[in-house]
Amino acid sequence: MMLPLIQEKTELIEVVRITDPMRHLSAEDLVGHDVAIWEAPLAGDALELITSLPGSELHR
Repeated sequence: MMLPLIQEKTELIEVVRITDPMRHLSAEDLVGHDVAIWEAPLAGDALELITSLPGSELHR
């Protein structure tokens, strides 16, 4: 999976589980709960794993 080159500078990833399946697509309408907060270098490791995934729909 291709990610922007900025991934090498990523210092924080906040993982959120969206809890409202009927949500609107605008940010102010999203409802969710924090699942994890990944700081560097864990954030970099996660992005490295994501970029190593094959690009086809079958593998995602």
